[in-house]
Amino acid sequence: MKKFYRKLNDLKIEMDIEPMDVDELEKARIKKNVLKRKKKNYLFRNIAVAASLLLASSFTLSIAFPTYAAKLPIIGSVFELFNEDDRYVFEEYSNYSTDIGVSKESNGINITLTDAVYDGENVTIAYTIESEKDLGERPILEGDFIVEEFNGAYEHNGYSENYLTKKIGENEYAVLYVNELIKGPKPSKINVSWEGNSVRNLNNGKQQNSGEWSYQFALQALESETENLIGTGYNTEDTGVAITLIKMTETPISSTFYLSELVDERLVSKEDDEFRGVLIEYNVTDNLGNKQNFIHYRDSGHSTDFPGNVSFPRLTLGDFDNRATSITITPTVHVLTVGKSDSDGNRPLVPVMAPYEIESIVFPLDKNK
Repeated sequence: MKKFYRKLNDLKIEMDIEPMDVDELEKARIKKNVLKRKKKNYLFRNIAVAASLLLASSFTLSIAFPTYAAKLPIIGSVFELFNEDDRYVFEEYSNYSTDIGVSKESNGINITLTDAVYDGENVTIAYTIESEKDLGERPILEGDFIVEEFNGAYEHNGYSENYLTKKIGENEYAVLYVNELIKGPKPSKINVSWEGNSVRNLNNGKQQNSGEWSYQFALQALESETENLIGTGYNTEDTGVAITLIKMTETPISSTFYLSELVDERLVSKEDDEFRGVLIEYNVTDNLGNKQNFIHYRDSGHSTDFPGNVSFPRLTLGDFDNRATSITITPTVHVLTVGKSDSDGNRPLVPVMAPYEIESIVFPLDKNK
């Protein structure tokens, strides 16, 4: 269901209201009351938001509502700013997030952590960046992400990082940081210490600004349920590739599918090429024809640079249509080698053969859960 601020995207609002200061505590209270209701309470929540805004407005304005909403997480969560991204799986995150609301400024750059969610599979943090200088198109906060309960298990490997970034104003940005916990402990509660030391533009690694942005907060894992699927027959194979669905974990905000990919040695053998690799992409739809967004962790992949032919990727999906009864996972196999050097000396990957689809895996959705 659409959030309140989306419903008003096409409206112009004119107000003439006496100024009244609203402190951060009141903002946090309003946000918590508004965003953490379940879907069945959306109508009531929308009314509550409107009432809260009328009481808390502190200025005279005549503006387009989307711009206002985008800059005030009271109305719309940072998560929702990314609903057009093909990795957007965050429909329910606002309802289960923990409010943080801590701002730190260093070297002329202000970074505000607004919300975070830990569902036992991923740690997802929403934050905004504001600066008086241009930080590029896709700035992110980098630094040491320390969780004492992990006991150093994810210090060098066993995890994957994803960033969704969006420019929401002049030198203003929204970011979602997804730390995927792949191989390691997943405790029921974590204490996070994030010691940021650099803001870097993902589109230009040389554009970065040093500073100190330090945050500490605790997160409780959401309830989850894991189903072991080994030996249940959810697999597919074709020329040179076999894929098996081995596990699924469900939380209130996502469903994560763990797979194994076995690639025939002949597909990644050198033959006459100095390099050959196999890349497997996925398309996920439900039985109603809806395409599902997902975050794809690829694991090590398959190539002559990585001995062994088994890889363990995973797909993290968001909410399903409540009318859907099954999903279909369709793999597409790409066999690649290194092409000739271009004018800049780069050697792009080029296909050895036309990509080919493998028979889909159809997985039923349990409507009783």
